[in-house]
Amino acid sequence: MRKNGFLITLAAPSGGGKSSVCDIVLKRLPQIKYSISWTTREPRGEEKHGIHYFFCDETTFINKRDESYFIESALVHGHYYGTSKEFVNNCLDEGSHIIMDIDVQGVDQIRKKGFSVVTIFLIPPTYHELEERLKNRKTDSYEVIQQRLINAKKEIDRLIEYDYLVINENLEKAAEDVIHIIEAEENKVSRYENIVQDFYEIKED
Repeated sequence: MRKNGFLITLAAPSGGGKSSVCDIVLKRLPQIKYSISWTTREPRGEEKHGIHYFFCDETTFINKRDESYFIESALVHGHYYGTSKEFVNNCLDEGSHIIMDIDVQGVDQIRKKGFSVVTIFLIPPTYHELEERLKNRKTDSYEVIQQRLINAKKEIDRLIEYDYLVINENLEKAAEDVIHIIEAEENKVSRYENIVQDFYEIKED
């Protein structure tokens, strides 16, 4: 039988398309659950509390962080983000996998805590394409976009630390690549317990 579920972290610079890729993966792989992050930033567009993020004020977030409520938290572009420890542990214990679209700081923290984690880095085909995507979102000022691009360079410099790289030139293809990675990871021999005994139907005393 398979062991407990595992974490999949999908990291990308702002504008890399990780939220869109996650949406497709979740629709096609029912065994995957999405980790809804807590954040202090304001909702964008049609984002809803409890579906896309748990929105809260900074005081609430810091109190939760200080109470060790999060398995990872980070200050990104002036706003706090964090992942609930209880939610993650419950999902893993029931055998579900969890996909998380988080910042590289969050990935660092999760690695240090000993979780079984598959790390995927997602980038557009070129830096110019990333810049155009940020502009076309029309959600940020020029100054914010420039800061996001500065941060993107620092993040991309670290992509060699990840297990997998997916180039998001076409959204559907990028999502398929992520799905294939997850399916391959599910079938690793190391993710099974007592597989030989189960095959021969050997019962332990």
